[in-house]
Amino acid sequence: MPRLAVAAVILASLVATPSRADTVYATSFSTGELIRYDSTDPAGTKTVLSGSGTMIKPAAIAVGPDGNLYIGQDGDASAVAPSISRFDLTTNTLSTVYTFAAFDVFPGSLAFKGTNLLVGRNPFFGNTGPIVQIAGATGGPTSASDYTTGGSLASSPGLALAADGRLYVSDQTYSFGTGIASGPVKRFDAAGTYVGEVIASGSSGLAGPTGLAISGSTLYTASIMTGAVLQTDLGTDITTTFASTGGPFEVGPLAMLANGTLLGGSPSGSGSIYHFGTDGTLLSTYASGLGQVGGIVAVAAVPEPASITLAAGGLAAIGWILRRLHHRLPI
Repeated sequence: MPRLAVAAVILASLVATPSRADTVYATSFSTGELIRYDSTDPAGTKTVLSGSGTMIKPAAIAVGPDGNLYIGQDGDASAVAPSISRFDLTTNTLSTVYTFAAFDVFPGSLAFKGTNLLVGRNPFFGNTGPIVQIAGATGGPTSASDYTTGGSLASSPGLALAADGRLYVSDQTYSFGTGIASGPVKRFDAAGTYVGEVIASGSSGLAGPTGLAISGSTLYTASIMTGAVLQTDLGTDITTTFASTGGPFEVGPLAMLANGTLLGGSPSGSGSIYHFGTDGTLLSTYASGLGQVGGIVAVAAVPEPASITLAAGGLAAIGWILRRLHHRLPI
C-alpha cells in the first residue's frame, strides 16, 4: 500500500468519531405525555419530558426551525379549546403558542413552512376544512388563516412538504357509524392551490390515509384500515406497498430517521412504535406505553466533532510513521 494511503487510513482511524443515534419524540393522545428516546435503544433511554395530564389529547408534533417542539393539542371539545403548544427543549418548559378559541380547528398534523406552521385537521373530531397556516408561530404576534384553496378536505391527519414546496395531504373521511376510514392523498402547489389526487381512495391498497412522510422523491403514506405503509414515487405517482404492521389501526403518524429508515406510531391504543428498514422490513417494535400514539418526530443527531488534541496527535503520529516508512524502519 502506498505510504500516503497508509497514513490516510491511520488518520481516519485516529480522528473518526462514531455518529450518534437520532432522538425521537412522541406524544400520547391517551395520557397527554411527551417522551424522548434514543432511536437505537428505545426502552433503555425512554425519558418522560412532560407527564401524564400535562397536555390534553396531543395529536400531532413537529420540530420548528428554532429547534423546539410544536405540539397540536385537541383539548376536550367542550371546556378546553384546541391549541398549539411549544415545548422548549433547552428549559423543558411548555407554553401556549396559539389557541383555536372558536373550536373550529382540531390539530391532526403539523408541518413547518419556513417559520409558519401548517395545521391539518383531526378526522376523529369530524373536523373538515382547509389546511390552516399560523404565521409567527416561532415568535412574535401570531395569526391564523386558510393556507390551501380548492380540493375540499374532509380532514387532514397527514401533511408532508416536498423540497419544491408542494404539499401532500391525507384527505381522510372517518365514519363514526361504521368505524371505517377512507379517502385519497392530495397534492397542493407551493402556493397552497389544489393540484390533484396522488393516490385515489381505495387504489393501490390505500384504506384511510393518515400519517405522511417524505424522503427525497418518495412519499410514504400510512393506510390506517390495513396497518400498511405505502410508498409513492413522486416522479411517476406510482404507488406500491412498502411495509405492514399486520393489523388495522396499527399505523398512523410517521417519521423518517436520518438513515432512511421509518418509524410508525400506532393509534390503536397498543402504544406500539414500529421501526421499518429501508426495504420495508419490520426491524423492531417498541412498546412505548403511550396508549394511542398521537404524534412522532425524529431529530437527526449532530456528529461529535473530532478532538483537536486527537487530531494534532494524529498528525504527529502520521509524521512519525511516514519517516519510518521512508527509511524502512520497523514501526
